[in-house]
Amino acid sequence: MNVKLSAMAVVWAALMTAAIAAAAAPASPASLRELFDQGNRWYESGDYEQAIKAYEEILTQGGVAPELHYNLGNAYFQAGQLGRAVLNYERALRLSPRAADTRANLNLVSSLLRDKQFVGKPGLVRRIVAWPYRNSSLGETLLVSSALYLALVLVVIGFVFRESVLVARIYERVSLASPGRLLGLDKARDFGFAMAVLFLLLAVSTTSAFVKDREVRARRAAVVVHAEVEVYAAPSEGSTLQFKIHEGTHVTLGETRPGWVQIRLPGDLTGWIGSQAAERI
Repeated sequence: MNVKLSAMAVVWAALMTAAIAAAAAPASPASLRELFDQGNRWYESGDYEQAIKAYEEILTQGGVAPELHYNLGNAYFQAGQLGRAVLNYERALRLSPRAADTRANLNLVSSLLRDKQFVGKPGLVRRIVAWPYRNSSLGETLLVSSALYLALVLVVIGFVFRESVLVARIYERVSLASPGRLLGLDKARDFGFAMAVLFLLLAVSTTSAFVKDREVRARRAAVVVHAEVEVYAAPSEGSTLQFKIHEGTHVTLGETRPGWVQIRLPGDLTGWIGSQAAERI
């Protein structure tokens, strides 16, 4: 497994732009850097518990960076806490979806988990469709949506003024790679084809951005962090014990009660667990 720490320069550049929590006195960049450097030294020396404390302290003080969660995930893995390793790899991927090392480590840790029956195995078509969603951040999706919207507006304007000299000249140059023109469509139909394609892509991109935004705001995706968790039929230990789940299992959080939270698992399984047994991604 690749458990090499991320390059400190990259991590620290991200930490410098992080918001600093002001619960007491705001931490200075220097103190955050010292914590990070100390955490790296403890990790390299094999003192993973101390490394975890240093990295967690940076998070407590408001430091945010995908590389920080990646290092923390590695430290938790080395300490044998697979649930928290999964949690931090997922948090790192939410901030940096295309981080190959993080995804590789997450896949490897996931292969060591006990509750493999709760790991979905999507088919080829679903994996292809989900790839853009999984490998882009909310900001990137919004940027793509904005670009597609602008392109659609320009094409609509071009269609309205398609008979003008200026549009005709531009069309002759930019339409050389147009699928519609390659299919033998005339100018009006080519514009219509382009508008239809752009509208479809914009709808997909906007929907993806909406889903991502709702997911980030709701924060219902969570990971079990306790070694073994009992799932009850109701928010009470006196209710029926339905089954048990183990650390690293992904769950979707539902309604809450004092000390309890409802979860949903693949296969329409639901139940109640202690509110501290799972942490939101």
